Amino acid sequence: MSFTERTAIIYGEEQLQKLSRSTVAIFGLGGVGAAAAVDLIRCGVGKLIVTDFDAVQETNLNRLVFGFSDTVGKNKVAVLADVARRINPAAEIVGSTAFMRGNDADAHIPEADAYIDAIDSLNPKVNLIINLLAAKKSFISGFGTAGRRDPTRLMVADVWKTHGCPLAYLVRKRLRARDIPGRFPAIYSTEPPVDPIENPDQNDDGRGRIRKIQGSTPFVPQTAGHIAAWWVVERLLKGTEK
Repeated sequence: MSFTERTAIIYGEEQLQKLSRSTVAIFGLGGVGAAAAVDLIRCGVGKLIVTDFDAVQETNLNRLVFGFSDTVGKNKVAVLADVARRINPAAEIVGSTAFMRGNDADAHIPEADAYIDAIDSLNPKVNLIINLLAAKKSFISGFGTAGRRDPTRLMVADVWKTHGCPLAYLVRKRLRARDIPGRFPAIYSTEPPVDPIENPDQNDDGRGRIRKIQGSTPFVPQTAGHIAAWWVVERLLKGTEK
């Protein structure tokens, strides 16, 4: 009996073999990226290349699929690798803990069959998208899920047709400013976000910025991650945009 036995009923053994030979790159292992990564492992994807510089924090435990009290302080890439071994020992996890700054995105794009952008910082996100478009890579991008409570308000659309998402608006604005016309699928929410609160500690994030504190739920980020993983699996198996 295999852990993919029930999945094979849906897709068939031949398609699962295709997934086992596939490589997916994921940028960001927050609530969205982590859920997508674990879904892909459970579907039998053979290799994940993941990039995230951060460690699990206690505040992540309300939404991070592998966030537990005993993973706090551990690097997210290492935690994902452990989760993968426990699900599918044959899965290969290649991880990078480098922080992807805006002007070096191209150096962080590995060879893969599909890509998931789950970055929430604007400058690295825009530069990653630009480089993925320039390289004609097949990818899906996750947009703002913080401050939302209703997962049924999530949608998938061409980035230029998104609406009601402040992060998507800013990305579109920067793409226009740099005359980047490329199209790609975006996961976004039409739900207005709850405003973040001031950081009472007023500590910067280690890169010279003082960030406000965003509210979050487990529902919306993880659902966006499930959608991203679904899109990738469909893309790998059918070779068509969704």
